[in-house]
Amino acid sequence: MLEIILWILLAAVVAFLAVIFVRAAMFKPKPERKSSGKQVIVNEEKTVQDMVEMIRCKTVSYNDESLLDKAEFKKFQELLPKIYPEIHSRLSRQFIGVNGMLYHWKGKKEGRPVVLMSHYDVVPVEESQWEKPAFEGIVEDGVLWGRGTLDTKGTLCGIMEAAEQLLKEGYVPEHDIYFAFSGQEEINGPSCPSIVDWFEKKGISPAMVVDEGGAVVENVFPGVARECALIGIAEKGLTNIEFHAKSNGGHASMPPVHTIVGELAQAVPAVS
Repeated sequence: MLEIILWILLAAVVAFLAVIFVRAAMFKPKPERKSSGKQVIVNEEKTVQDMVEMIRCKTVSYNDESLLDKAEFKKFQELLPKIYPEIHSRLSRQFIGVNGMLYHWKGKKEGRPVVLMSHYDVVPVEESQWEKPAFEGIVEDGVLWGRGTLDTKGTLCGIMEAAEQLLKEGYVPEHDIYFAFSGQEEINGPSCPSIVDWFEKKGISPAMVVDEGGAVVENVFPGVARECALIGIAEKGLTNIEFHAKSNGGHASMPPVHTIVGELAQAVPAVS
């Protein structure tokens, strides 16, 4: 009887692998869309200066609210209308949650919208470990130094610069576009969930959500010679785990072979 079960399991594994290999062999990628070749106009000097002004806003998030400089977050919020007048004259902006901002760009027709996300808060800075001051926005040799340049005021700046330029050119998107910006991402604050709740209450189900994402990488997968980027189908979760352990008493001069501290240390990687 056991032999029959093993043969059945083996047959199932072989069939499963056969399906995978056949499907892989039959897979044909869709034709690659080619760029229109249209020249993209970028005012590099303005874009860099706008980014510098964003960096100079010390929007540092802390779990301890007493350490929070709310005036810096207000400064950032008031900066955006000054450097992006077209956006703020033609798109609506509303504040959601503690310091979330949601922009609405009306499209030509009804349909599921696109949501472009970023956050403008940053983590605390240890200035002694920086080669340049973290909040002065120094530009040297084509490099902009500052906390938030990558995570993720750079993304926010890119979204806003593109929208500002497209509005000047008279562009109107086919469907609605939303810009969802949070100032609490680094501390997992309630502003992002509040924006999600707003969409749910309005019955809006986006066709696509673009967040800060990961990196565009090379030479990661065997057989893939071109650059690769991950398309996420879910959001990573968050969990807190508390470990408790008990042991017999004793004296540090005569420790057991396996101490309670060692056992706890072993448990951490075992569940991670």
